[in-house]
Amino acid sequence: MKHSELLKLLHTHKESIDRAYREGSLEHVSGELVESTLFVKINQRYKLNKNYLNFVDSLLQRVDYTVIFGNYENEYKELLKAKKRYQESKDGYYVTSILSLIENLYFKFYNRDREIGVLLLRLQNDTSLDIDILIENGADILEKVSELIEANEKIGAFFREDLRGVERSIDILLQSIGISLLGYIENIDRYIQELNLFLVQTKKRRLQNKQFMQLANQILSEETQALDEHLLRHAKHLYYTITPSQKNKVAFLPDERDIAKIFKELHSLLHEIKVVKPLKNAPIKLQETQKLEIVDLEEILKGLHQNICKDIFLFIYGHPQLQRYKEQELLEEAFKVYMQILTCQEVVFTQEFNHYGIKVAQWV
Repeated sequence: MKHSELLKLLHTHKESIDRAYREGSLEHVSGELVESTLFVKINQRYKLNKNYLNFVDSLLQRVDYTVIFGNYENEYKELLKAKKRYQESKDGYYVTSILSLIENLYFKFYNRDREIGVLLLRLQNDTSLDIDILIENGADILEKVSELIEANEKIGAFFREDLRGVERSIDILLQSIGISLLGYIENIDRYIQELNLFLVQTKKRRLQNKQFMQLANQILSEETQALDEHLLRHAKHLYYTITPSQKNKVAFLPDERDIAKIFKELHSLLHEIKVVKPLKNAPIKLQETQKLEIVDLEEILKGLHQNICKDIFLFIYGHPQLQRYKEQELLEEAFKVYMQILTCQEVVFTQEFNHYGIKVAQWV
């Protein structure tokens, strides 16, 4: 079946497909939907193929608590194999395989980031589940996300250290996705912090709920001695309508007259309070003009043409164009310029790494 034919099939049977998506299964469907494997018959009912459901849920950002993130191990092994075979044969077929595997991994990073974000939002706003189940789901997601840290760092290091310099088209692809990939990896730490905060707050709420329930049960069973004593002890600060009877029980609850009375007293009290706002002597700051610092890439390239360079990164790091940056900024800015220059045809990689852990590239 061609892609255009599949689109036509989906459009023709859109109502049946939508109903199956909303209701979970159907009793009868068209034969061509079964032949196309869009529907699978299970226990005398027709259900949408799991692959289709995963595709739709991903686009609609609907993620189940039982989602499994995976650790990219299969793609990593295939990349190692394809790289080794390319280095042995120099066959362009393996370059295509490497590019495809890199793109697959990038899509996994992208989808995992969206899925975790959706799960966090769902956890924080879910009111349909018992609080104990919410805590269990939060702990499960935290465990799954924590497992991604090592896998993400492993793939990131492999991209930076082992695939750079293998082939020019691979370097270009890695450069184009590098910043986004770094962002997805850094987001994991933020997600873990948010999950830990959610678990702490939810466990605190569970404890408060238990305390409220215990108090409610005491009141319903008329075990109110502790509450009565507390109200009587703080009569000047707490407004209540409890009057001890011979049995020391609650006599009556607040009525509209009591509420109106306290409202008038509060209204009168609040109007007598005069709030004097202190004058703020805020100093007027003169607007400062900031000078935009731009690195002259052409001047650095000119220097590379004129000098024999055994390590492009060290050449950039010591170039006068970057000497205005502070020490903590210099390494980052030098690496940015280094990444731009790597696309030039005159760049050749060696198998060595400098003391910054960056692969040595030479200008020839």
